[in-house]
Amino acid sequence: EGEGEGAEGDAEAGSPGAEEEEDGVPSAADRRACDAEARPPRQPAVKLVQLERLPPVLTLHLKRFSAGGGRGAAKVSAKVPFPLELQPGPYCSAQAPPESLSDLGSPGGGGARYELSGVVEHQGSLSGGHYTAFVRAGSSWYHMSDSHVSEADEEAVLGAQASLLFYVQV
Repeated sequence: EGEGEGAEGDAEAGSPGAEEEEDGVPSAADRRACDAEARPPRQPAVKLVQLERLPPVLTLHLKRFSAGGGRGAAKVSAKVPFPLELQPGPYCSAQAPPESLSDLGSPGGGGARYELSGVVEHQGSLSGGHYTAFVRAGSSWYHMSDSHVSEADEEAVLGAQASLLFYVQV
């Protein structure tokens, strides 16, 4: 090998990494190392969503579709349990935002209570299917599908693949 040739000579003789450094722009490896040093250590995080005022009818929309990680969207068909009665006090904001995690135990919303009055479910797949609904009238439940209405029991309601839940304040 002659003088100026070989690995050291090539790096000095105009390799892309050397040009970047000569232009005052750090190489990609230097940027990654700098980013890693500048980042604070990872800490646990809490996402907090609280209701400020409670509506007469509380509508909850359950996310039933997900991005498929490069494979397109996919329907989420996992069973999501939901109650016939809901007391949203722990999810309501107090007068001021919490200062720490221990403050999350002091809910607003008083003793508000809701009863389930309707459930919309999607039967089928992402590419096709059918929406039906369960609706409470008095103490009875009804299953509605297009022009067909039939009486339903609480077990059928609670077994639905809910997309929308409707709770009425009592």
